[in-house]
Amino acid sequence: MKKASTIMFLLFGLLQISAQTATDITNLQAPTLNETSGLIFYNNKLITHNDSGGDANLYEINTSSGAIERTVTIKNATNVDWEDIAQDASYIYIADIGNNSGSRTDLKIYKISKDDYKDADNTATPEIISYAYANQADFTPNLNTNNWDAEGLISYDDNLLIFSKNWVDNTVNVYAIPKTSGQAHRAILVSSYNTNGLITGADTSADSNVIFVTGYSSTDAPFMFTIHNIPNNSLDIFSGTVSDKISNIVPLGNQVEAIALFEITTTKHRLYLSNEKFVASVGPITISFPAKLWIIDIDTDAIALTVPDLASDFAVNCYPNPFDKILKLSERVDEISIYDLSGRRITKQHFVEELSLEHLNKGFYIAHIKVKNSKSVMKIIKK
Repeated sequence: MKKASTIMFLLFGLLQISAQTATDITNLQAPTLNETSGLIFYNNKLITHNDSGGDANLYEINTSSGAIERTVTIKNATNVDWEDIAQDASYIYIADIGNNSGSRTDLKIYKISKDDYKDADNTATPEIISYAYANQADFTPNLNTNNWDAEGLISYDDNLLIFSKNWVDNTVNVYAIPKTSGQAHRAILVSSYNTNGLITGADTSADSNVIFVTGYSSTDAPFMFTIHNIPNNSLDIFSGTVSDKISNIVPLGNQVEAIALFEITTTKHRLYLSNEKFVASVGPITISFPAKLWIIDIDTDAIALTVPDLASDFAVNCYPNPFDKILKLSERVDEISIYDLSGRRITKQHFVEELSLEHLNKGFYIAHIKVKNSKSVMKIIKK
């Protein structure tokens, strides 16, 4: 139960929605995906799974509607506390690493062949990578007051890197284990950083040159870091260049649980983020935040530095929205580009106040608008 002050803080956060970095695409299918906890983009599909206690399934979701388009059952697996998902060229890795009490002795990662995942029978049989933290000696249960919980996973060269969710000191520890199954591994501490918050997800660029880490602060405010210039052959990833904390990636109250990178082209990239459902109430006041999907577009010049803040000091309105044939703008713009949700640019026009878009199919699109040195990004809907 949240305190009244937290409710007021959330209400204030809703008023600041225009300051967010990410663009809201759609709600995820409820109630099945209310606990979305991990994301990858594979085979031109966005794949997610649920948090603890859910079915042992992976779900391919429609990025326009949030609907489930395919369900793959992971055989001989149990969703004790699935917290993230990662991939390399040949395998998908599901991280059963949630450990709120710090007392689990059955931590594991399910390793799934991509060939098996793609089979038409909609099932996959995993190998199991078991591990324990090499520096953990005390397994006394301490609910949400321990440093042995974890919610982030990436594939990094020949290792899997696990990002802890340190409830005690609001830092993150990174542990490395090999990708080999069939034996118990000792997870070795290889890097640490003071995030001043709890880490909930991670992903890398395809070349592993940039790592993205997301989480939330003690006030539930979501944030992200990027890491680049990591020394060659080093697992101490935080010895690289760490960006300033990128705050307000989504509005307050939307707790980001997962992040996935999709490389649209060699120069253009997209981050997908998801948040789980969250309901806060005090007395007669109740605020509900549904599970959602978000995007952030970035380019290779910015990817190693920071995610650009797509909010701006100017506000160009698109209307009507939803539109039928013609999309009008509240003022003449220097440039407007319309993208579909796969990142494909539909049109790019300069010095216009309206666009004829009758050829578009019904659905959601993203408009990138430039006026002088300012940029605005917004969702538009073709009805």
